[in-house]
Amino acid sequence: MKLLRGYYAYLAIAGGWLLRLVLQDNWMLQIVAFALISAGALSLQRVSRWFMRASIAADVCIGFELLCGTPMLPPGLGRIVLEYASLVPLLLTGCMLLFAYMEQMRAGERGTIIEWLIFVVWSAGFILTLLMSPGWLNDYALALVVTAINTLTVIGYIALLADTFRVQKEYIRTEGNEP
Repeated sequence: MKLLRGYYAYLAIAGGWLLRLVLQDNWMLQIVAFALISAGALSLQRVSRWFMRASIAADVCIGFELLCGTPMLPPGLGRIVLEYASLVPLLLTGCMLLFAYMEQMRAGERGTIIEWLIFVVWSAGFILTLLMSPGWLNDYALALVVTAINTLTVIGYIALLADTFRVQKEYIRTEGNEP
């Protein structure tokens, strides 16, 4: 039963990231995506403490989606600040899941270089977004940074999604060997 629950928890996390990547303009489905990530991570909290933290960060992302996605806030500076602030828990959710994946791979005596590479790509996309937000870049630099952000963000989502399946396979291997 434990093996089956873990299998579906990883599928929920992967489904949440896929939904988040594919349907970025639908705020309601973004809430569903974060709920899937949160539920999957919460189900795996006994595997690593990082899963519990990722679940909390995903819940905070749900709150930001409710504030920024609905027409509760009028357009203006407050809404823009909240939209940029919502990137922080999203960045933390991915990073905490990657730390949980690293811990699990170490427990299975596997290397964690892939997770570190994904961590760098994932973080770079969001950090560049936060750094460009004050608007001090000229037009040429802004175009380059926006291209880099779009590329890094998509690669980060896809790599995190693929790594979720890789770690799921490791989870099944290690949990299946336990009595």
